[in-house]
Amino acid sequence: MITLAHVTVEYPDATPLQDVSLTLGSSTTAIVGPSGSGKSTLLRIIGGMQVPTSGAVSIDDVAVVTASWRSAGDPRVSLIHQDYRLVPFLTVEQNLLLAAEMRRVRRTSADVTSVLGKVALPASMRGRLPATLSGGQQQRVAIARSLIAGTSVILADEPTGALDVKNTERVTDILVDLGRQHGLAIVVATHDQSVAQKLDHRFELAEGRLVQLA
Repeated sequence: MITLAHVTVEYPDATPLQDVSLTLGSSTTAIVGPSGSGKSTLLRIIGGMQVPTSGAVSIDDVAVVTASWRSAGDPRVSLIHQDYRLVPFLTVEQNLLLAAEMRRVRRTSADVTSVLGKVALPASMRGRLPATLSGGQQQRVAIARSLIAGTSVILADEPTGALDVKNTERVTDILVDLGRQHGLAIVVATHDQSVAQKLDHRFELAEGRLVQLA
């Protein structure tokens, strides 16, 4: 369970988050809002990649671990980006095993095959380089990278922003299935209403305030 209690983020020229309180369980949640509204800031706060000006953030009643020289953020959280961020000179399998190693968990080729299956990719793709994959396939590998690391919270920052309609639908459906079938808390920042409508909960972020949508 993700809990934000009276979180505020202030910059000299803006306040992207103003007294935000939110509780999210094992489900999928969309955060919508215009560009620059603070959606990415909210994800960074949840993941411990940024420290709020005030307020508290916890996962399962334990305070989020913030970034330091030892860690890029809370080890229970992984972040999926719009631009995939796969290591270009590593194969799919090597990218996934590297993610597991960085989280200090032991994984095998069998685990790689298992997580690829969860994102509808064949085991034969393990030896491919990212450049040989389509954008949709690369994004699904990025999702698999979060799964193999064993994180309970997946944050996705505009995960379909670079994809066509077909791949947008496929990636969104995969995220929904993972949230509902595997007990993960998945938070998606998106400007795409077709993505938001498929998720369990929807909130709009504007002028620093978070409002739940019907």
